[in-house]
Amino acid sequence: MKLKTTLLMLSLFTTSLLLHTAHAGATIPVQSQKQNNSQSVTLDMQNMTCAMCKFTIKKALQGVEGLEEANVDYDTKTAKVTFNPQKTSVDALIKATTDAGYPATVHQTKQ
Repeated sequence: MKLKTTLLMLSLFTTSLLLHTAHAGATIPVQSQKQNNSQSVTLDMQNMTCAMCKFTIKKALQGVEGLEEANVDYDTKTAKVTFNPQKTSVDALIKATTDAGYPATVHQTKQ
């Protein structure tokens, strides 16, 4: 009985140690890569006539290689986009939305 308890405890300890090591090794490179390569832009969207338009725009943006995140807001008629500039460009993002029927321009901040 004592041997079974010892083996069970050793097995649980080893499993816990292996899971912790695997988890830590998998997350560190992904976070640092995203931080080093990201660029963000806000696009002013045209032709948004209803709240459902944002889904079409988001789908068009998701088709662009290098896109990391896209948040489309019907109320402000903007798309806030985060992307990898080594894989795509603002022009490619604008082309994707324009091809979907929603021309875009880079949002200019008011001074």
